[in-house]
Amino acid sequence: MKKVLERLERKYRLKLPRKVITIDYGDDVGDLFIRFRHAKHTEGEPTGDGQVIVHYDEKENIAAIEILDITTL
Repeated sequence: MKKVLERLERKYRLKLPRKVITIDYGDDVGDLFIRFRHAKHTEGEPTGDGQVIVHYDEKENIAAIEILDITTL
């Protein structure tokens, strides 16, 4: 998981939290959802290439990240 987070940070110039709460991998479509913190409401914003959605909490902290196709990393 550490390597995945490091690749995401380099590729998308993000600073991601290191504490991971949950990981959900959808092997049927190859998507990976990583939650860093619990939030009542999040807003998802896709990266420029549309391969990743960054979810921000109400204080604009990164709450989760969704990789739509893990093979693109």
